Amino acid sequence: MRPETRGQVAVSRAKNNADYVVLSVTFVVFFLMSSGYFIIATLLSEEMRGASFLEGVFGVFSALIGGGIAFTAILLIGMFLIRMHRQTILGNSLHVEYSDYAWLRDWANMVAADLAMPRVEMFVTQDPMMNAYAFGFARPYCIVLNSGSIRYLTQDELKVIVIHEMAHIKYGHTAAMVYLQPFMTMPFIAVFTSWLAGFWNRRSELTSDRLALMYTEKPELVKSALIKIHVGPDVAKSMNQTARDWLQYNAERPMNRLAQTFSSHPFLVRRLSHIDRHAASFVPAAAPMPPVSAEV
Repeated sequence: MRPETRGQVAVSRAKNNADYVVLSVTFVVFFLMSSGYFIIATLLSEEMRGASFLEGVFGVFSALIGGGIAFTAILLIGMFLIRMHRQTILGNSLHVEYSDYAWLRDWANMVAADLAMPRVEMFVTQDPMMNAYAFGFARPYCIVLNSGSIRYLTQDELKVIVIHEMAHIKYGHTAAMVYLQPFMTMPFIAVFTSWLAGFWNRRSELTSDRLALMYTEKPELVKSALIKIHVGPDVAKSMNQTARDWLQYNAERPMNRLAQTFSSHPFLVRRLSHIDRHAASFVPAAAPMPPVSAEV
């Protein structure tokens, strides 16, 4: 048996099976929402009144089939929207694969191989806000970097963000969003569905942070990247221990915890504390790691 690569060890360390439990519950609720109409309509139909037990069971089974059809339709809509989004990105962004920014492509390909995951397409789009996101349910998987991230993050910090986005692909987060996203954009129910999906979204963000930590084994670098993304490059260095302690104090208050349930991402101070807890718990891997500082 071939020994695991450093990346595979990091993937194993960062993985949390409880994420999939929360995701499964979310999927079940969303499925019941999509099939609920068929079930309720069947139960309230005149044919069900006075129906025998077997007829009732058959009616509910038929309703579930209708729900399955609705599930499939929503899944296909999500897949179509993802593919259309890639085409939009292709038409309006820098495709790193065929640019003078190819060092990032070469490094990303090396890391993807180390993590035992498919290669990703890298894009840079014009947006002054520092941010990045990943999407895709099958090849080609894509990572989009805002131009603000390219401008203000150091190379090391940028690589942390890329590894974080790779984690969303590696652990299947982007594939899950293919089904969840249509619900989160539907009128009238989007507030509820986004709130419900947020419990899993926030867990997926922490898992991705952990992979960035476990792979780079540089907690201060990971925290530096997160701080810049959240508060901006101009005041990032002002996030001293006193400022962070004050944020942590407020983070423990009930209203702050409630407010976070309406956010797709964990609050910054919780992400930093999460990094600190896990940085103290892992033993650095012995295998050499692809360089983090030097260009490839």
